[in-house]
Amino acid sequence: MSTSFFLKGKSRKLLKRKGEKITKKRPKKPNDPNLENGGESSDSDLDLKKFSDVEDSESDHETAEQKKLRIAKTYLEEIEKEEAKRAELKELDGAIDKRLLKDYLEQKGKLRIEVADNYICPTEDDIRLIRAKEHRLSLTCVCISNDAQFAITGCKSGSIIKWGIKEKRKLGTLTYKTHSNFLKGSILSAALSSDSKFLATSDSSPDIQIWDPQTLKHVHTFKGHKDCVVGLVFRKSTHTLYSASKDRSVKVWSLDEMAYVETLFGHQSPITSIDALTRERAISSGGRDTTVRIWKIVEESQLIFNGPEGSLDVVKLLDEEHFVSGSDNGSLCLWSALKKKPLCTIPEAHGQENNVPRWIVSLATLLNSDVFASGSYDNNVRLWKVSNSYRNIVPLFSLSISGFINSMQFTSDGTQLYVAVGQEHKIGRWFKDGSAKNGLVIVNFLLKS
Repeated sequence: MSTSFFLKGKSRKLLKRKGEKITKKRPKKPNDPNLENGGESSDSDLDLKKFSDVEDSESDHETAEQKKLRIAKTYLEEIEKEEAKRAELKELDGAIDKRLLKDYLEQKGKLRIEVADNYICPTEDDIRLIRAKEHRLSLTCVCISNDAQFAITGCKSGSIIKWGIKEKRKLGTLTYKTHSNFLKGSILSAALSSDSKFLATSDSSPDIQIWDPQTLKHVHTFKGHKDCVVGLVFRKSTHTLYSASKDRSVKVWSLDEMAYVETLFGHQSPITSIDALTRERAISSGGRDTTVRIWKIVEESQLIFNGPEGSLDVVKLLDEEHFVSGSDNGSLCLWSALKKKPLCTIPEAHGQENNVPRWIVSLATLLNSDVFASGSYDNNVRLWKVSNSYRNIVPLFSLSISGFINSMQFTSDGTQLYVAVGQEHKIGRWFKDGSAKNGLVIVNFLLKS
């Protein structure tokens, strides 16, 4: 019978070999200083002991009043920290509330910043002309990045230039010679997405070219229009692109999928311009059909506004509910999306020449404000104020700039205006202003505080 390996019972006897002496080890006390480090005191233990001795000695010399004062100071410091943190959180909450309110009012078309009275007419030193050999013909379009880091210009010679705003020089160039596969003639329009990820351009062909604005490398070509594209615009904060063509259609493109979305029909003559903001809608002017149309893309419907006689050449949104238009009969019109007739009309806004009104070539609006600019070929860019609850247009001042003002854009803060100037009209050669210089004009505004 085998013996069990385990020994039963509460205690077991210690077995020893022959000649072996058994000694019992004493258990070490919990407060024995030699438990660690092989029985020697560590440096940290000595430092802690020394620090406690010093603290005890200091507290021994501290009076009751000094102790109360020290405790009170510590308590006040804690209160100040808590109040500072609370104020910081309150300020953050206030900033978030203001931003949310601003976004809501902007979406509803009710955000209005009145800054027109702060504008001071700039001097000659505040107006600068930039030229480049690649832009030997008239400039036709200009667009600025949302962060105002660079600008893009196009011209009739088929070239595109990227300008560094801070560097004040050319950062890159696309020409007909170097990119003949993609550039087919005069550049008619250019648009940048809000995040500056995509640049869209159009020329004399029906195609739309997509570029990387950082590197100016070609990304994609959209085909689908039957005639040249005269207007391009990105829906704000998206990669949705709207294009307007002489084939009388507006097309919608998704640059996230690099795909065609849909076509919008309604204009009875070639479209002349297009604009868009945050909402999923676009606005276009129909030239000789004398209409402005707001395309409600989600509802698959359109609003039609009948303008003055002549050709309605350009339209720009002030906000989601108001817009301005310009015609070849020289009239400026201010509109509301809720009314079919203009709220206000300024006839012959840029005067006459040989008893013929000078037509409005371009418009620029400072979004959600009461300021916009108009350009013609009377050697002046005129700034206007929208007043009396959108019922009146008041002239502010004029900027002396020679040539055809073919395109303009404000920076988002309204401190600068970029103007594409040419000796000829951007889409025709009816006559030429030989005294003008083809180039990009940068206007710096001084605003009253």
